[in-house]
Amino acid sequence: MNVNEVVTFVDKIIFEKTGKHLDDIQTAVVQGTWERRTYDDIAQEFNVTKNHVGDIGAELWQLLSQALGEDIKKTNFRSTLERIYIKSSPHSLNVYHIHGNNNSFYHPQTLNHSNQKTQETNINTKSNNHDLTLAPQIINFHNRETELQNLTHWILNQNTNLISILGLSGIGKTTLVRKFIDLNIQQFEVIIWRSLKFPKSLNLLINDLLNICKEQPQETLDDKLKQLFDILTNKKCLIILDDLQNIFIPHQFAGKYQP
Repeated sequence: MNVNEVVTFVDKIIFEKTGKHLDDIQTAVVQGTWERRTYDDIAQEFNVTKNHVGDIGAELWQLLSQALGEDIKKTNFRSTLERIYIKSSPHSLNVYHIHGNNNSFYHPQTLNHSNQKTQETNINTKSNNHDLTLAPQIINFHNRETELQNLTHWILNQNTNLISILGLSGIGKTTLVRKFIDLNIQQFEVIIWRSLKFPKSLNLLINDLLNICKEQPQETLDDKLKQLFDILTNKKCLIILDDLQNIFIPHQFAGKYQP
């Protein structure tokens, strides 16, 4: 069970319980707890207080405890989720495969081990530099086919380097981008989704991007930027910065950035 499966699994439980998906900090708490990070680490990454992260964590553990009938805390979150996930996984049941007109049932034990290993290797290779942990899950997608075609044309045909998707809150900007990724995920060697809802410094953001690309960040910001530009030059990359408006000072004229 990897961290993306954990986030998806918890998001599904929380949505069924509350009707709302995990927000950015909730997702970070789930991810960070799974990776055995402290609340203090998570708080520093999102520029919020440790107490705020602790309150969000406590609320999450309470909701999960109620939904799953288990006493879930930060200390036992990983072990409990692994046990529950294994029990609820469809792989513990018969698997229904559909291929052409021949529909048949297979029991997991009868699957060819070498085929499983090959599939796992392919998946790991393709997603090695794909980090969509903070990307939302799409429930519905309607009436954005024209915008989706434009995005596809600009990025894949015209090789447009920078695209801004602008509009009022709630009209589907984030969903549009996620849909594009789902349809074209194999087109990119590197895909990174980051939210600036609680923006960090440029230095920390560049460090984050380089670490995902498995590059050791250099000492100075200029050197780090050169590292990043080299990656963008040599690999097909897609980097999404959601909630970009948060780098600006509210209620000021355009171009007034946060310190």
